[in-house]
Amino acid sequence: MEYIVNAEEMRLADINTSRVFGLSGAVLMERAALEVVNAIMSDHAGKGLNSAPRVLIFAGAGGNGGDGMAVARILHQRGLQTLLVTVGEIADLSPAARDQLDTAMKYSVPLICLRQTDEVEAVRMVTEWRFDYVVDAIFGTGVSRPLSGIQAAAVSLINLLTDKENGGLTCVSIDMPSGINSDNGEVCGIAVKADLTVTMNHKKRGLVLYPGTAYAGRIIKADAGITAESFLERLPSVRAYSEAPEELLPPRNGSFNKGDYGKLLIIAGNGCIGGAAILCARGAMAVGAGMTKVFTEKKNRTALLSTVPETLVDVWDEEEPVDRTLERLGNILPWAGACVIGPGIGTDERAKAMLGLVLDECEIPLVIDADAINIISGNEEFKESLRAYAEKGVQPVLTPHVGEFARLSGMEIADVKKDVVDAARRTAGDLKCTLLLKDSRSVTAQAGRDESVINLTGNSGMATAGSGDVLAGMIGALSLRGTKIGDPASVGAYIHGIAGDAAAAVLGEAAMSAGDIADAVKEVFR
Repeated sequence: MEYIVNAEEMRLADINTSRVFGLSGAVLMERAALEVVNAIMSDHAGKGLNSAPRVLIFAGAGGNGGDGMAVARILHQRGLQTLLVTVGEIADLSPAARDQLDTAMKYSVPLICLRQTDEVEAVRMVTEWRFDYVVDAIFGTGVSRPLSGIQAAAVSLINLLTDKENGGLTCVSIDMPSGINSDNGEVCGIAVKADLTVTMNHKKRGLVLYPGTAYAGRIIKADAGITAESFLERLPSVRAYSEAPEELLPPRNGSFNKGDYGKLLIIAGNGCIGGAAILCARGAMAVGAGMTKVFTEKKNRTALLSTVPETLVDVWDEEEPVDRTLERLGNILPWAGACVIGPGIGTDERAKAMLGLVLDECEIPLVIDADAINIISGNEEFKESLRAYAEKGVQPVLTPHVGEFARLSGMEIADVKKDVVDAARRTAGDLKCTLLLKDSRSVTAQAGRDESVINLTGNSGMATAGSGDVLAGMIGALSLRGTKIGDPASVGAYIHGIAGDAAAAVLGEAAMSAGDIADAVKEVFR
């Protein structure tokens, strides 16, 4: 797994690297600059161009600006056409940036100052020169308020110079695109739209969360000298998987039979939404459930058995009394080693009664999805039953998308999106559950734990009906099988996203369906 850090975690690691391990700020800045130079040279070579890149660097007043000044000096020393543009008054430079500027001037690096007093003249000089690249080194991880003044003007000029509709230059941001909040990915009024972001040592939350990640372009995580040791005892609270899927799961055992690989009960699909049961079962089988039984409305039996003949099927009849349905379900529950409830069951009295029975009677891994989440959202008694479930020794897993989560938590969707990590963590703690908040970047949080997992896999093609049903089945099956690293919800989301990427690579994002994701899971493991 890799750490995904916020600004404060990165700041402390930077300080510890110098104070505890003895690597000076100047050394770290030089290493960062070299990584950016290497990224530019590699990108330019990849375009098949024989000429040397011509590079324009915008440098702010802080440490990020110091990195940019060091980049300008290194490129100039290598004989490349380089122009360094300082943004703001020279008197406002930090000591580290001032030292880098002094060194650059001693090497006669071409320099202009972009200030309010001579902004028009500076812009004229910048646009008259011919360049291939623009380096954005105005702000790093410290932006949290809307940009204004000369900094906002510089960002606007960079975006003008790099406008691809007008044959714009390639933009390389150092650490973060200037104007993106590194903690949550929020755009602070205006932000640089980079083609490439070279981020130092660890990815920042704002680089992987939307909308920030859409401004980052291709992300390169560079080793600039700040390693995990620098966190000391205060490890970052957010992580992401980067392993191959098979590394996260235990190996298959040649002596096992189907029962040893677990029995998953899926309670899904009323007469109008039978496909949810089918997709959920396909997801479960794709990750290795030994036996899968679907409890669904009678109308779905034929479709289930013809589409997923490997399933066991038991049914309720929409015309029968609710008590009869509960009797049927009660007879099935002792068979199961894990349970998924919710996809397509509706929110009527029968669905509520089935959910209540499962919460009261089960003591097994439980995945609550879709309609079952909506039932809980509007009922405090169900929320108390959910909290009580964890006291049986296993945390239930809830898998809401952001709209369902807003109803469950009582938050506005806009507020949820401002900090999905914190929202997921607080709600998981309140409901005493494991919570997978599904969005463009899904976040998994567990009650009683500070660590969260952001999923970095997947694509827009997965925003399609039934995708969540496949995922719910996968998590249910992984609850039976277990994982070597992490929990079934976060591992399931990770593998689900990889499968989505594999499906998109073949079909394109617009054309893929939920069934394609289930099929691609098998290809991922193959």
